[in-house]
Amino acid sequence: MRQEVFQKDVTSADGTRLRMYVVGPPVGEWIVLANGLGGNIEAWRYLVEHFSQKYRLLTWDYRGLYRSSKPKENSVSAYSMERQCEDLEAVLKAEDVEKAVFIGWSMGVQVLLEFYKRHKEKFLAMVLINGTFGRPFETAFRSQWMRKVGKPFLELMPRLTPLFRLSRPLVAKTPLFINTVKMLGLVGPTLDHEVFYDLCDDWLQLDFDAYSKTFEALAEHDASDCLPNIECPTLIIAGEKDLFTPKEVAERMRAEIPQAELVIVQNGSHYTPVEYPASVNLHIETFLTNRVFVKSKKRR
Repeated sequence: MRQEVFQKDVTSADGTRLRMYVVGPPVGEWIVLANGLGGNIEAWRYLVEHFSQKYRLLTWDYRGLYRSSKPKENSVSAYSMERQCEDLEAVLKAEDVEKAVFIGWSMGVQVLLEFYKRHKEKFLAMVLINGTFGRPFETAFRSQWMRKVGKPFLELMPRLTPLFRLSRPLVAKTPLFINTVKMLGLVGPTLDHEVFYDLCDDWLQLDFDAYSKTFEALAEHDASDCLPNIECPTLIIAGEKDLFTPKEVAERMRAEIPQAELVIVQNGSHYTPVEYPASVNLHIETFLTNRVFVKSKKRR
C-alpha cells in the first residue's frame, strides 16, 4: 500500500476491539470498504490507489481476523451478521461518518446488505463486487455438493492450522501454487501475483477458529428480503468465471434491486478487483460520477 494509512482501534458494542484504517484527504466524501472473508486492506490496493486522491476511504478488519481481537464469547453467534453490523456501526461512529458510498467484496456484500436493512439512511450508494445476498454454499460452484461438505470442512479448519502454517513456504511466491489455482479456475490469468501472494501469506497466519465461525455464520445468513427495498443507487460487479459467487447470483440481484446496474467482467474470477483493477475502478468511477455525486450536488 503506497498511500499513508492511518490506523486506530475502536471498541464494538460487545467489547470486541477492532482495527480500522483510514486513507485519503482530510475532507471529502466517504467511501467505506467491506472486505471479503480472509481479505485484508491489501485486497483493496488498486481501488485505494485510484480513489484516495479524491475520496476519504475507510475499512476495518473483521472481528477475530488479522489485527482485530476475538470476541469474548467463542460461539458462531458472536460472529453473526448482527455482530458484524455492530462493528461497522462502531467504525463509522469513530470517524463521524453520517453518509457514505459503501463498497463490498465477497462477504462484504452480505455485510452491507444486512447493514442497509438497519441503517439505510447512511447510504449514498452501494457497489457490490463478487458477492451474494446470502447462503453462499447453496450457489457456490453451481453444485449441491458444497451444501454437504461446507459445514463439516469449516468445523475441521481449526484442526488444520498446523498444516496451514507449514504450507506458507510453498504458497509464498511459489509459481507452482499460483499456476495450480489458475489451472483450477479459482483465479484469472491476469491476477496480480504480488497482491495475491501477500493475501495468501497473511491468510495462512489467521486464527482459523475465528475464520471458520465467521464463515459458518455467513453461510446461514440470508438478506434476500432486502433486495426489493433498496432505494439507493446500486452497482453490481461480477466475474464471468467466478466459481464462488456465480454471475447468475449477480443477475438475480440486478433483477430484484430497483434500478440496479450490472457489470460482468469478462474472464473475471472471484478476485476481479486484483485481476482487472483498471476496469473495476473505471466502472465505479463512472457510476459515482453519473448516478451519485452529480445528483446529490443538484439536491443541495
